Amino acid sequence: MNIFNCSHNINIRGFEDDEVVTYPLIRLTGTVEWNENIQSCQEETSNLILLIKNSNAKLKVSCYDNKFKVLLELDEGRNEFWLTYGCRSRSIILSYSPLKSDYQVTPLYVICEGHNGKFQAPSNENNDIQSACDRILLATKLLQCFSAEKMFENGLGRKTFNIEMKCQIFHSKVKCQDVPSMNQQQLWESIGRDIMTSEIGSEKQKYLAFLSCTIYHGDGYTDSMKTHEELINITDGYVALGGGGLALFGTACLYTWPEKIEDIICKFEDETLVDKSKFLDDSCYRGTLGACFSTTLGSVLHELYHTFNLGHTQNGIMGRGFDNVQNFFLAKSHLPGNEEITSKSFQDHIEFKEEFEASKLSERLLNENKKKEYSIIKKFEDDHCTFLTKSCAVMLCYHKWFNSSSSVTTSYTLTYDRSNKFIRSTAGIRVVEIRTEEDEMITYDWTFEGKVLKFSFQIPIEVFQDKRNYLLVVEDNLGNILKATA
Repeated sequence: MNIFNCSHNINIRGFEDDEVVTYPLIRLTGTVEWNENIQSCQEETSNLILLIKNSNAKLKVSCYDNKFKVLLELDEGRNEFWLTYGCRSRSIILSYSPLKSDYQVTPLYVICEGHNGKFQAPSNENNDIQSACDRILLATKLLQCFSAEKMFENGLGRKTFNIEMKCQIFHSKVKCQDVPSMNQQQLWESIGRDIMTSEIGSEKQKYLAFLSCTIYHGDGYTDSMKTHEELINITDGYVALGGGGLALFGTACLYTWPEKIEDIICKFEDETLVDKSKFLDDSCYRGTLGACFSTTLGSVLHELYHTFNLGHTQNGIMGRGFDNVQNFFLAKSHLPGNEEITSKSFQDHIEFKEEFEASKLSERLLNENKKKEYSIIKKFEDDHCTFLTKSCAVMLCYHKWFNSSSSVTTSYTLTYDRSNKFIRSTAGIRVVEIRTEEDEMITYDWTFEGKVLKFSFQIPIEVFQDKRNYLLVVEDNLGNILKATA
């Protein structure tokens, strides 16, 4: 057929030919077109065909409203892909070159003393240690990809964090039989201390850790239980806390996560209802296995971002937008059926020194046991609910975990004169945020992205007129963070 008479077309969005990325799992998006006025081409058009040249593998990619999204794993070096829609074909070449950095995110599977390492799961799901590690590492790659695209959306390039490409198994000194009597704070402190006093402990690592012995006691469930809090109360080892160098999570919904890249989409789209008489429903009241995957994956991202010093925002991924993280990966949006859904308030996140000083942590976590409140969030379309606000994106852009590290230590000064509300930096200021003290909600923010650096900043006096207690968070051009009472 004469290609000029072909009615089909393929448009790839975002990526250019020969583009280089620093992470292995990418999201390729685009649109397909079919001109009905051209009758000479009768090729089948319900699917986009993707040929992966490196492996000669063929994939069928579903299109929704002429849009497609596909997740692809890159080999290090050059990767060639061919896409075919009807009679039209086009290629794209992408290269993967890992970020050279000493700062990494390390996935961990934490096995407490006396536990066999198997996470809670239905009998038809593999739940051994290797399966847990496969699920955790794949999820970490998904979050790495997500971060790169959100940075790109903010005009900051596809920067993302570096990860250790192996999920490590970590044996904690915490006894399995003690876990049911420990609250989230105690688990977080104890396991954090174990990590930092072990041979893997490092100030240049952020640990993304999952507790193997989380158990949901479905025999304690009754139909009268309507809130997420009530389900958590019958779950031993439930934890979802992040700050400083550690983000720690339970594994009650790990069985809803995929082991392999080819299973990601079907896991997100799984409409099977959670059997709450056997397993925890952590889906933000949506009740399906796919929603559990989305909410728990989004929660991991939200808490991991707290380890990168991000605060809360009214909406977006640092609000409750993380529940719908599936819409970033799916061509067809999956949203709750109701116009409004009930959701938990923010999970408290933690700040700590790398030594995991328990006494200081306790002061910061006084609110951890307060009763959670429930609020109303609106339904969003597509993945608009998973955005990063500008100050959050810029903070990540200059963060040490999002940049190549240098062996040369650069001296700097970053100070705040509280009496005069004046900030000074010898390296240059990139982000200034004013957050409420009680929940670290970002109330005011200023970003400075230009090539001409700003070495001082006067906080406007109007900020303090309401007499509220505020925190000041400042990031400089080298990724150093200052946090102080404003």
